[in-house]
Amino acid sequence: MSVRLAGHESNCSLLWRVAAAQGVDIAFLLAELGDGEPGQQAVQPHLAEVFLSAPAAERLAAMLNVELSRLQWALPHLRETHLLPGQQARWEWPWYPMEHYLVPACSRCVALRGGGWGPIWLVWPESWKICDRHGQFTHVRQSGSSMDLAPLAQVVRAHRQRQRFEHRHGPIGAYLVADAFAITGWWWRKTVVECWARRAQRAGQPESSLESAWLWMHPEALEVARALLDYERQRAMRPGGPWAVAEAQLLERLAQMADVLELPPGTWRIPVAQWLHQHHRCMPPVAQMGEPGRPVTALIHADDEQQQSLAERCCLPWDWNDPSVPV
Repeated sequence: MSVRLAGHESNCSLLWRVAAAQGVDIAFLLAELGDGEPGQQAVQPHLAEVFLSAPAAERLAAMLNVELSRLQWALPHLRETHLLPGQQARWEWPWYPMEHYLVPACSRCVALRGGGWGPIWLVWPESWKICDRHGQFTHVRQSGSSMDLAPLAQVVRAHRQRQRFEHRHGPIGAYLVADAFAITGWWWRKTVVECWARRAQRAGQPESSLESAWLWMHPEALEVARALLDYERQRAMRPGGPWAVAEAQLLERLAQMADVLELPPGTWRIPVAQWLHQHHRCMPPVAQMGEPGRPVTALIHADDEQQQSLAERCCLPWDWNDPSVPV
């Protein structure tokens, strides 16, 4: 079959494309793969995911005339840890929450990989995605459309720098990026920042868009993350304190940023004070064998070790991206 695979695609998305390519109903295709749970019906790929047993996955690979390993490379939920147990060829369309989001692929990826058989939905840890290949932004609440980031060169550059930051510093970097987005997101909910509004205008989007706000504040969130890392590095050098100098330097650095952004005096400190309170609750690890201590103790973020999204990594008690949650 001439259905091209797309990296990170959901099982459900691929099955709908295969059904369209074959000219058959999705229910017929599922019956070819195995038995389903009684009463379950096929669901559109943006609503849910379908899981397969190993024999059903092998049938799908044979149907597509590809190696199962290649299919599992492209589809995260066909990998061994996500296969249904047992040796019966079967499928299941559960309605329990997944660990990841279903995010639409960018329009150029769909044009290259979709084959005209329908949209492509990706398994992704965030509710949004920036396509590194084509420079487009998509969000779970903006299905069927993607935003060209060509007018936002500073945002694209910050996105790439954030990826390098997280790669270089591992879980520590990921935690601090999450915390930084929570801080800048709090600012965004409270104040109309001129540079963020300008970025939204260049992209042809309202500055108040919750879906796209990740973009407007991306450069500043990265700057905040770097400041938080410097603070934690200084704390690691003095596990028992005092940390007054490190805290003063952090506040001075963020105050300079607040002045540039024209944030209300004093207001910008509120989420920063909450972050300091959270991290003061734990002591940095004691240095081992003369090596400096690891910044950011595991205690404050220990429960997030296996969680992937920025919201789940964050140690702060609000979700700025949820309009129903006050900040």
